[in-house]
Parts: sequence; C-alpha cells; structure tokens
Amino acid sequence: MAKILVIDDDQSIVELLGLRLTEAGHVVVTALDGSSGPMIASREKPDLIILDYNMPAANGAKVHERLRGNSFTAGTPIIFLTATPIGEIITMVKDDALTRFLQKPVDFGLLAKTMAAFLPGPAPAAPASAPPPPAPAKLYDPDAPPGAVGDVLDLD
Repeated sequence: MAKILVIDDDQSIVELLGLRLTEAGHVVVTALDGSSGPMIASREKPDLIILDYNMPAANGAKVHERLRGNSFTAGTPIIFLTATPIGEIITMVKDDALTRFLQKPVDFGLLAKTMAAFLPGPAPAAPASAPPPPAPAKLYDPDAPPGAVGDVLDLD
C-alpha cells in the first residue's frame, strides 16, 4: 500500500508501529533519532512519516523543519505521535495542511483514520466489461425489404 517512515527513539514503539503497519499492508522504514530521520526520508521518499517529538540529536520540531525544507519531503504528510502535550508542540511546529498531531499511547484506530486522510485508498477494481445486451428482436418491420431477418412471413 504505502511506504511509511517511523522516526522515534523508543525501539519498542518503532517495533510496535512497524508490526501493526506491516500487518496492514504497508512497507515500513525506521529511524531511531532525529538526525538520521531526514536523511532516510530523502533516500526512501516515504508516502507518510510518523514522527516523535522528544528525541536525541534533534527534536521533532527541528526534524519537521528539515523535512519541509527538503524538496524530496516537503510535500510528505507528517503525523506527530508523541507523549509531549500537543499544545506544547503546536507552538513549536510551523503549521501546515500536511501535519497532524496524535498523543501517545497509540490509538491505532485514530492513527489509521488520520493516515487514511493522507494516503490514497486501494484502487477500485475495474468493472468487468460485459458485452452490450443484444438489441431486441423485431418481429415485424413494415419498412424492411421482404425476407429480411426478423420478418415474419405469411406462408399461406
């Protein structure tokens, strides 16, 4: 389905998200700190990034800024998933239409719904092409030449 980059310094969160997202059919790529996250994002070009806020090397606000300043990731949706109160983060992160904020512990239903707002759904199956229905048979057409198909002939 989608390639998702998880950037979080908590190995257990990375493993849990990786397992659940893989089970849902996604390809998961991970980074365990804020400095390697943008480099991996540039290389992997994910469809969506799940980002923690409190991490070593660079906090989520700095990582967000670096991702938005990179031509490969500027248009990539980012979902902050963090234990830091959302009110604190919103004041530190430049607001944009491609960023959402979720609180830990992970609510997988809410995460799935938030991801669905950014990721295209499965392509609808193409309808089976059935041949057009046959034209209704004419029993009698007074304008048709004698003996034409569909005419009823009087044999008396």
